[in-house]
Amino acid sequence: MRQKYLELFRSLPFQHVADTPTVRHYTDWRVFEERLGLPHSETELEVPPQLSHIRPHVRLGLGASYVTREGVKVFGEPIEPMSTIEVADKMTAYHAASWRAGAHLELEGEFGNLYVISLGGEAYMGHHLTLKVRGGASGNVYFLDVLPDGRNLKTFFIEGAVEEKASVGIHLLSLHSPGSAAFTLGKFLIYDGAEVTSRSLVVGGKMSRVQLDYVVKGEGAKLKAFASSAGRSGTKTDFVLNSYNVGAYSEVIVAGRGAALDKGYLSLRGSAIVEESARQASSEIELQVIMLGEEARGFAVPVLEIHSGEVAKGNHSAGISHVAAEHLFYLSSRGLSRKEAERLMVSGILGFSGLAEELNLDPLELL
Repeated sequence: MRQKYLELFRSLPFQHVADTPTVRHYTDWRVFEERLGLPHSETELEVPPQLSHIRPHVRLGLGASYVTREGVKVFGEPIEPMSTIEVADKMTAYHAASWRAGAHLELEGEFGNLYVISLGGEAYMGHHLTLKVRGGASGNVYFLDVLPDGRNLKTFFIEGAVEEKASVGIHLLSLHSPGSAAFTLGKFLIYDGAEVTSRSLVVGGKMSRVQLDYVVKGEGAKLKAFASSAGRSGTKTDFVLNSYNVGAYSEVIVAGRGAALDKGYLSLRGSAIVEESARQASSEIELQVIMLGEEARGFAVPVLEIHSGEVAKGNHSAGISHVAAEHLFYLSSRGLSRKEAERLMVSGILGFSGLAEELNLDPLELL
């Protein structure tokens, strides 16, 4: 299979979209292209100080290490990796051919909070993780995706399945240093009666492409996804949130907030697709990006596709703006400088998803 994926890597393009100005620029594929020849890393990053208070149960670096406990089973190899992800572009094929460390998690009962950390290295590092949440299980899984500074590259893929009537949180923190390049992809299948809450927070590097796909397959299944992101000066982040209503009476809410700072670049985009089989389903997607700085670039791009003739609800909205002068005036009238006011706004945006609070993090320290 590795050889097959390597052949696909050589033949596939980075993306299949039409060559139009409205699409081609969201991810700067040139940053990935110039790093695809990097060797595998021989060293791994230590856990960054912002996360030193968290004790991970699973650690992915040059290899995989883990501890087990009640309700949690960990296997040293992913089970059927790439079985739910279509290999249709160059970076996905590159990961499929090149990743080296991974694990498989099975969660059941009331498993509490589980922390999984994926570290980076000085060159290329690839991690792959598969996840199965058994029927009726409850708890939270936190994926911590970190990458050090430097001319490096990391790919991190997660494939998850949430079985019937489970109630879980599936959360992602991507913290990439300014010189790094990262390609992160998560795909989660949600079955009958299951309820998933997803909180994500992405702070990108030289070029970070982070994509989360939620396939709400089951009847009556529910998803609530909340996302925060920031594009710092000199960095580029393309954060994509996709949801697919497949099951009848399924419910989806996706909401994201982002900030492009100074000379930073941020695109916050996604799609809400209601399939023909999703009778009386509801789907909502709302994305907002503010720009702080004359040279900041920000994009908010939600797409709504409805293929069913029986829909309970379907909404999408977007907002893109510079910081309003009246907001700054209001804060300055209460004794804050412009810089302090902007930091307060950014803190609110990064705190929107709720993940920083759950992990006991100061949002501004992540910048």
